[in-house]
Amino acid sequence: MTSKSVKKSCVQPELHIGHICELESRQEWDTIRQITGNPAVRCENCGAQANSSGNVCMPADLDFNLGI
Repeated sequence: MTSKSVKKSCVQPELHIGHICELESRQEWDTIRQITGNPAVRCENCGAQANSSGNVCMPADLDFNLGI
């Protein structure tokens, strides 16, 4: 997936620089650890999990009750 297509499917392209996919491309592993320690959302594009919807392109709530 190219950067152009990622940003096109990003709900907040102006904040894309702080999204996990962009942080991974810049190898900002310490930042990624900080924003993924207590995940509450996942990205509909790539499946990445983050603490905040502001750190993924297409946020969706995690459902912790699956299979219960």
